[in-house]
Amino acid sequence: MFRSSPSLTVLAGFLLLYGCGESRQSLGEAYVAPASLNVRSQLSQKSSSVATLKHGDAVSIVDTMRRMVKVRTAKGFEGWVDSRELLSREQMQELQHERQEQARLPSEGTATAFETLNIHIAPSRGAAAFTQIPEGGSVTILGRQIAPRTPPSARPSSLLIERPAAAPRRSRKQASSRQSFKLPPKPKPPGPPANWKELSTERIGGEETQIAPPPPPAPEKKPRPVIMENWSLVRTPKNEIGWVLSRNLMMSIPDEVAQYAEGKNITSFFELGQVHDAEKGVKRNWLWTTLSGTLPYDFDSWRVFLWNARRHRYETSYRQRDLEGYFPVHVDPAETGRGRTFELIIKDKDGKLRKRRYSFDGTLVHLLGTEDYTRAAAKPANSVLDGKKLQPKAQRPGWLRRQWTSWKRRLSGGS
Repeated sequence: MFRSSPSLTVLAGFLLLYGCGESRQSLGEAYVAPASLNVRSQLSQKSSSVATLKHGDAVSIVDTMRRMVKVRTAKGFEGWVDSRELLSREQMQELQHERQEQARLPSEGTATAFETLNIHIAPSRGAAAFTQIPEGGSVTILGRQIAPRTPPSARPSSLLIERPAAAPRRSRKQASSRQSFKLPPKPKPPGPPANWKELSTERIGGEETQIAPPPPPAPEKKPRPVIMENWSLVRTPKNEIGWVLSRNLMMSIPDEVAQYAEGKNITSFFELGQVHDAEKGVKRNWLWTTLSGTLPYDFDSWRVFLWNARRHRYETSYRQRDLEGYFPVHVDPAETGRGRTFELIIKDKDGKLRKRRYSFDGTLVHLLGTEDYTRAAAKPANSVLDGKKLQPKAQRPGWLRRQWTSWKRRLSGGS
């Protein structure tokens, strides 16, 4: 029987301890995008979860497999996640910077959610959702944007690595049917007779049929139109800022005013003072902006409502239509004994943006002044892990070869 020498036993034990102490190579750092992310022990979605991470948690990338990546959590757990659910360090820093800027935006009114809504990090169905608005929950509107409608399954994968297709395997039946000799080639089929056209036009009754003309070419398929959707930038009572679909929100303006929307979407509203009615109690004057359909600007009309205490109803004080307006809409705070002033940003016919300042004295609206306005360009949303920031790991030698190479370097005095 073979017996191992003491020197080999010591060497094997040393290699085992050295291998256990060696840390795995890290490809980079990433951050969790969705509200909750399960880290799976294997690539299969049916495998057990080794850890559950939250939005913003940092992980280390240790391996990749197409769009799947193997991560190591802060507590040392390792498992597999989808790369589409991760953000790079640069994307996380950009997201935090955008949230700081968005936190300074003024309110454009409040809205209520029809049902439980996901709040996304970008105006896209494919962007990760990091929190939710409960049914009936209230949020503050900060802005709006249109984006093409894309299903969540259409999100690009940043780590998609195509492997070469494997050669087709022969079945056992094909392998067993191999013969040691080759059969002669099949003869060519005979050609048609010289008068095949005349033969093909003859009939039994002696009549000839006309050869049908070739069918017209099929019309070219037109590309499907891109469906655009309205998204709203909202802030929750917990100061969480993100994007939701506008169609699932209802602006919190009283119904007796909202009934005059004429089928348009109310994009913002502001109170312009109170009116005391002897029969109806305290009523408020309102400024709102509305939008028809899905357009690349924030409103196409604005209107001021006043409460008529004598007739006990709302009436229009001022209204403008067919314009191109942009947020933010600014309303000055109320001052005792004075009317309310507000500002609107509108694009004129010459293509330039101008800020117009108005005053409302409780009955009429007056234009106070106009000045040029420059609007900051919106940055495109990037909601997936950039593949350029995280390259797939190169193939490494086996564990035994790595340990043997390290041992030889130590014996030779190398570093």
